[in-house]
Amino acid sequence: MDVTGGALKAIHFLQSWLGGACTAVAAAVIAWLWWRRTRHLPWPRQLVVPAVGVVSEVGFQLAVGVLWRPFTNGGGWFMRPWVGVMGIVITQLVTGNHTEGRHRVVHSRNRRLVRATESTSSLVAVAASSLLAVNTFVASCPTLASVLGYGVATTALRRLQSAAAQSSAPVRGDETLEETWRPPSDMPAHGEAVTADIPAGDQSGTKGFTPRGAFIYLPPAYLGSQRPALPVLVLLTGQPGSPSDWFELGGLKDTMDAYAATHHGLAPVVVVADLLGDPYTNPLCSDTEAGGKVAAYLENDVPAWIRANLQVDNDPAHWAVAGLSNGGTCAMQVVSRSPGTFRTFLAISPEEHPTLGSEERTISQGFGGNRAAYEANDPLSLMAAAPPGPYEGIAGILSVGRQDERYLRAVPVLAEAATKAGMTVTTRQYDGGHTWAVWRQALADQVDWLGGRLGITRSQPAS
Repeated sequence: MDVTGGALKAIHFLQSWLGGACTAVAAAVIAWLWWRRTRHLPWPRQLVVPAVGVVSEVGFQLAVGVLWRPFTNGGGWFMRPWVGVMGIVITQLVTGNHTEGRHRVVHSRNRRLVRATESTSSLVAVAASSLLAVNTFVASCPTLASVLGYGVATTALRRLQSAAAQSSAPVRGDETLEETWRPPSDMPAHGEAVTADIPAGDQSGTKGFTPRGAFIYLPPAYLGSQRPALPVLVLLTGQPGSPSDWFELGGLKDTMDAYAATHHGLAPVVVVADLLGDPYTNPLCSDTEAGGKVAAYLENDVPAWIRANLQVDNDPAHWAVAGLSNGGTCAMQVVSRSPGTFRTFLAISPEEHPTLGSEERTISQGFGGNRAAYEANDPLSLMAAAPPGPYEGIAGILSVGRQDERYLRAVPVLAEAATKAGMTVTTRQYDGGHTWAVWRQALADQVDWLGGRLGITRSQPAS
């Protein structure tokens, strides 16, 4: 698997020229099919081809962006043109299926084979171009390895714990971990990606929340016969999303291994917990009748499970919560609702409010029409209504892509509100939009500051 995975990782999909190349391929296929299949059709039938493309695009937007609306930003404008392209190609193949040259009928088996080959290759070329172009925009799959599931090898936590020697209870000194920690001789060079189920607590009175399994990063310093009292980072993904995304798409293990390599094997224990239950469900990171007790899960069940199952630093001052997009909004919700649980946060590409698309829709569908419940889970409302004191000592970074126009507007609003509430907040921007290219870079850029906040190294300014 190492050889195969290495070879697949060498095939990169996030090339700057790839989007243009995909567009050129799609245009060439459409032109070729017009020449081979549809140019001899009567004009009314030829006009059906672009009309179906437009209808496909509008239909996709209506079905996904308006009616179903699994994502708060609709179906994604970058996907709609490629749905139209697929509609055009399929229509060309269907309308020109019985036409060749000047309406000559194809009788030869060889001719039929050629036409079948043309149809198949055209569909494959355009489908591949569409997927690659969309992936270039959202930066979800950086390599062929991530597409085929060779991204990161994982081990079940129970298997790792049963195979490893038990470490004595970790003790933290008065100085930073880097100043007091001495790695044992059996400490490995790299951390481990492990999986575990973190069950939700009592869900009575709601439809319930059933979280998917968590993905956990254990740094090298955790894996030897002796371990320090390591800090904790609870990390959240976006929607749609899965806890595995931070490993397979976000380069989490590489980022943390690189940090550990320069800090004597030290890095936070990272727990990527589920906040959705399903990729296409948005429970608003809240306790609701519709979505279950997601807030209770993240603020009570997850921390309790970590303390019971992992040897870590129990001090909330050395715990952080972070997330991207929907998870970034959730990180702000968790900190503003439960400031004693996490004292540090990273909110990457967050929204101003938990949302299902509009405030009216969110209150109606997400909170059963209860505005007070909405405001009790809205960071801006919570921070504005808070008395002096509860947010003192909390610090975080709000970050976003420079080309992410919608989320770019939210960052200064949240930063101002958090600062007024007593938090210490800085902001950072990165080149790019609402994509994994930005989120990977943000985590890698902010991990040094995070290590200082969590007591691994001396604190350093966030700016």
